[in-house]
Amino acid sequence: MSDPLGGIRGDEIKVTNPFGTDKNKAIQDLNLSVDYLEGRKRKRDKSILQQIRDGSWGKEEKIPNWEPSPDSEFDGYDVILRWAGKEVTRVRDVNKKEAKVALSGISSFLKNFDQEKPDTSNRWVAICYNITAKMHGLDLVEVPKKIDREKHSDLFNGIKGDKSALSRNQFAKDIKRAILIVNKSMAFLENVDKALKDRPPELRIDSTKNCTPTTKDNNTHFDVTLFFAMEVILTERNIPLSRAKVALSSMRGWLRNIDAEDPDFDDENIKKCYQATIERSKPGHYLRVEKEMLPMESGGTSYWSKSLHCWVTGHIDKNGQFIPPDWTL
Repeated sequence: MSDPLGGIRGDEIKVTNPFGTDKNKAIQDLNLSVDYLEGRKRKRDKSILQQIRDGSWGKEEKIPNWEPSPDSEFDGYDVILRWAGKEVTRVRDVNKKEAKVALSGISSFLKNFDQEKPDTSNRWVAICYNITAKMHGLDLVEVPKKIDREKHSDLFNGIKGDKSALSRNQFAKDIKRAILIVNKSMAFLENVDKALKDRPPELRIDSTKNCTPTTKDNNTHFDVTLFFAMEVILTERNIPLSRAKVALSSMRGWLRNIDAEDPDFDDENIKKCYQATIERSKPGHYLRVEKEMLPMESGGTSYWSKSLHCWVTGHIDKNGQFIPPDWTL
């Protein structure tokens, strides 16, 4: 009989290692994520025709290993370990520099992932292993509850995000807020001579917390104020516009140079700023709290930590019982 296929035979099917496939895809996604963070690649570099061809047209383009932190007020990032398209874990609300370090940690983890003999004594390797194993009908492994720091390096290169002690530092957060306010004030002064309709929408205002026209309806001179933690620290009146711009630039530099972990209290203005943070963040200052959570001087148990630069408070557990604060902080 004749051969309908003319003697053509297929190649032998090779069994590929599914862990190797998922590892390669994870590395490709990570490299793409790093390119986005470094600015080497931007969303929608593809033409509309290319998007239509690959089926991505009309779909939101997501960066695999990082995204803007949804709870951050300071342009923070969440850095994410993904495996086979599934999220394994993430570090939340880090700055751009920390995000780069955390992505470097993920890179080391992926490169050291032994696809032939995965070290499942590492919690994150075990989780990744089980994701692939479940997809391919393989036996699952037990996931360690903790990471052995002596045996396995930190996944995010030591970046802790909003779980770190620094994230509790209320003084550091108020410094960042003050800088954001100054940035807006500087932009305001750069546009103050323009008609309102010609300014960006967010700058169609008469004044900011840092600068107010000394005379109403006259934009030649301004009162410049250091505004910190909802309090006025100092004000200089009747500064010409050109020098007001310089004053705000100087103010931003001064704020940036404050050591949020070890403030210089010999500087009276830093001392005032620090005290403003204590008052602003004091339990019960703005919102009503349980009596036990009030500051100690008000009959509660909360206290200000000079090492963490924040109020240390107790909490109510799931049974409604009050748990006192940690007195070791």
